[in-house]
Amino acid sequence: MTAAPATSTASLAIRSHDPGYDAAVATFNTAHRPRPDLVLEARSPDDVVAGVRRARAEGLAVTVQATGHGIASDLAGSLLISTRHLDDVRVDAGRRVAVVGGGATWAQVIAAATPHGLAPICGSSSGVGVAGFLLGGGHGPLSREFGVGSDHLRRAVVVTGAGELVDTDDDPDLLAALRGGKAGFGIVVELEVDLHPVTRLYGGGIFLPGEAAPAVLPAWRDWVAALPEHASSSVALLRLPPDPSLPPPLQGRFVVHLRFTTTGSTEEGEALIAPMRALGRGERSDGGYDVEPIADMVGEMPFAAIDAVHADPTDPMPVWDSSALLTDLPDTALEALLAVAGPGVETPLIMAELRAFGGAITRRPDLDSVAGRDAPFGLYALGPMVPELVGVVPIVVQGVVDALKPWSAGVLPNFLGAAHGGVVGRAWDDETLVRLLATRTRLDPDGVFGRVGTRIGE
Repeated sequence: MTAAPATSTASLAIRSHDPGYDAAVATFNTAHRPRPDLVLEARSPDDVVAGVRRARAEGLAVTVQATGHGIASDLAGSLLISTRHLDDVRVDAGRRVAVVGGGATWAQVIAAATPHGLAPICGSSSGVGVAGFLLGGGHGPLSREFGVGSDHLRRAVVVTGAGELVDTDDDPDLLAALRGGKAGFGIVVELEVDLHPVTRLYGGGIFLPGEAAPAVLPAWRDWVAALPEHASSSVALLRLPPDPSLPPPLQGRFVVHLRFTTTGSTEEGEALIAPMRALGRGERSDGGYDVEPIADMVGEMPFAAIDAVHADPTDPMPVWDSSALLTDLPDTALEALLAVAGPGVETPLIMAELRAFGGAITRRPDLDSVAGRDAPFGLYALGPMVPELVGVVPIVVQGVVDALKPWSAGVLPNFLGAAHGGVVGRAWDDETLVRLLATRTRLDPDGVFGRVGTRIGE
């Protein structure tokens, strides 16, 4: 790795009264307004080293952000190191790898890989940072076929709590921790990730009336159980705002959003999605619901258009979210979900989502710390943290998670919202947690990365 010359931390540091402070600490989830004591916008790995050493000298905790998707604290008493400028991406097409700066997003990797006919194992939104996604495991539309994102993390360069650069080629325990162990091991300044010969998908979304959810959810559960590993799906109960940027039929409406992708051929994709399309035309032997689709956007697409499948928001917004892994989805579980998020329920929820896992996700590589590989489903819920709802939304979101607690099997580190450390620690089994804490203690013996925000094992 070639590092740019370090800049004095005195010239890079930004305090709360300085111009540029608000932009430097801005988060994607605007419900959180971080106010760190000091911000350092790193332009090189050496800047990160200097920042950590300065924080140690001044008795400050160290926090890090790139895109601002993972911040869930005010960061008081810390030096925030922004890695957003460490966003170089280089593709080695012969080796099918991308060498990625610690602040790069998946959109940048996709843009660099696409001309070579390659694609990364990214999530449903390409605006997310590569490092944060991979450190939490990283589930995405290709994961059932290829495994979670962190399975394809080959190498990383990390600045430790002692202010030293460490290459995982020299520290396999660190690589194992970074593959799903999430936080507390250092600041990633460079990663090397596998790319795959994927150029197109058959996929997209089907929007159905929300009133049909009692018919759609059990049909979806039964349907995904038979999908091949090259196919992936999720389903979400969405309460959409009256946003003029949305297609008119969706504005201000409660809908079921069925998401689907496959790397198989168009013919395979059409055959796989046919049962759900048949449901959408009301072709049920028992009469069922009239679930004529509002919009069917499933079709042939370039991989670079992957964001269109989930159609996640691209602009910052204030939300409160939480999640759970699920061991099963019997009818009673679906009924419990519908009772708190289904049709006829007055709720400020934006979304209650179910994702189907399985396939290659369950296959564990030698160096690994990914939580919950065996869970067949995941639950995710979020609501808007606008001023008039701040006292209600966290309770409502937790109510969705609690409704499915009898089938809960832990949590995913990337979907924890503002969870406290004790919840985070429950993501891993005892053996993995002990190993993660040992690695973290070795690399950060003074706990400079563990004084602010979420900590594992507490």
